[in-house]
Amino acid sequence: MESIHKFKYTVWNLILKDFKTQYRNMSLGVLWSVLNPLVMLGVLIIVFGYINRNAPQENFAVFLLLGMIPYNFFSLCVNSSTSSLINNSQIIKKMSFPRLIIPLSTVLAQVIHLIIQLGLLFLFVIISGIPITLSFLWLPLIFMVELLFILGVAMICSVLDVFFRDTKYIVQSILTVLFWLTPIFYSASRAHDNLPNLLYKLFMANPLAGCIEAARRAVLFNSPPEVDLFVIACIVTLASLIIGFILFRKLEKNVADYL
Repeated sequence: MESIHKFKYTVWNLILKDFKTQYRNMSLGVLWSVLNPLVMLGVLIIVFGYINRNAPQENFAVFLLLGMIPYNFFSLCVNSSTSSLINNSQIIKKMSFPRLIIPLSTVLAQVIHLIIQLGLLFLFVIISGIPITLSFLWLPLIFMVELLFILGVAMICSVLDVFFRDTKYIVQSILTVLFWLTPIFYSASRAHDNLPNLLYKLFMANPLAGCIEAARRAVLFNSPPEVDLFVIACIVTLASLIIGFILFRKLEKNVADYL
C-alpha cells in the first residue's frame, strides 16, 4: 500500500482518464449519470407501482433509488474494472508501477457517478418530505463497506480476465442474475418471508443486500442497520478484500506476459 501511495498522481490521472473516456463523444456527457437512473426509476415505478401493486407505495421512488444506486455503482465498477488491465495493456508494458493501481483507479473513477446519483437521491428525499435525521450518518459507512467489497471483486475479476478472457462475459451474466437477486424493487424482509431457508442464506451472502437494506432503514425508517444482514455484508466484504489482494499479488507478476 505504501508503494501505491508513491504513485498517487498516477492514480489521479488514471481516474480522470477513465472518467473522461467514459463520456467521450457523448453530447450529454455526465448528465447520463442522472438520466440512466431516472429512466430506470420511471420504468420500475410503472411496473411495480401501477401494474404490480404489491410494491410498497409510501416513498416508493426513494425506496427504489436506495436499491438502484448501490446496484448501479457495483455494476459500473465491476464491468469497467474487469477489462481494466487489458484496456491499459500499453501502459503496463511500458511502465513499472504497482498493477493494482489500474483496477483501483477504475473503481474510484465511478465514485464520481455515485456522488452525482446520491445528489439525485437527496433531491427525491427532500421532495418526498422525508426528514433528514442522524440516521443518515450511517450512509457513509454503508457505502464504504460497498466500496471495499467492490475493490475486492475488482481485483479478482481484473486479474482473472488477463488469463481467462471469458471472465468479462461471465461477469456480465452474473450481474444480470444479481439484478434480480438483489433487493432493488423489493425489500429484504419479503425475501426472508418467501425464500426457502437455504436460498435466503445465499441471499444474505450478497453484501449488496445488506448495504441496501441498511441504507433504507437509515433513510426511510430512521433506524440503524439490521444486524444480521449488515454483519454478514461486512464479513463477506473482508473476505473479498483478502482473497482479491492475495490473488492479485500472486498473479500480477505475470500480467505483462499475457497481455
